[in-house]
Amino acid sequence: MDFRNISNAGFTLVELVITLTIASIILVAVIPGFQSFIERNRIRASVNVFVTHLQLARSEAVKRNRFVVLCPSSDGASCISDYTQWAKGYIVFVDYDRNKLRDNNEPLLKYYQGEKEKVTIYSSSNYRRIVAYYPSGMAWGLNTSIRFCAKVSDANNRVVIISNTGRPRLSKVMPDGRTISCS
Repeated sequence: MDFRNISNAGFTLVELVITLTIASIILVAVIPGFQSFIERNRIRASVNVFVTHLQLARSEAVKRNRFVVLCPSSDGASCISDYTQWAKGYIVFVDYDRNKLRDNNEPLLKYYQGEKEKVTIYSSSNYRRIVAYYPSGMAWGLNTSIRFCAKVSDANNRVVIISNTGRPRLSKVMPDGRTISCS
């Protein structure tokens, strides 16, 4: 075998350094945008799951002709006293005695284990800290807002606004037009 006719097919050190430099510049430019993309999708997923549970609670209230509650829960069995922190998880249950607390005889319809490490969820109301539906499908109390807060960019924050008619809607701003504050 004659090795004199084989050409060198590798990279020189200069070519390798230039290629790595260009690749690192592209990565530095792309990674922050990619983190925001991931966070935006986490917020969307959390909002979608929450709205699905709201719709479940509302439809079950109408179907069962009973008061149905959605409240924050860390154990999947009862509501927690810190009603401002929905990220720990939440439950949907039939509330026979309408006390907005789950008793042993009240059926648990759904438990969602929270995502406190990924998305922070806060109630924006000091007075309406749970969401409860009458058998008519109307929501108990005044309008309330549940904020879904991002960790990387406040531009990804969203709010689910629940009217007293029971209808949830998604917004990029608070009901009064202010930006969504999560601090």
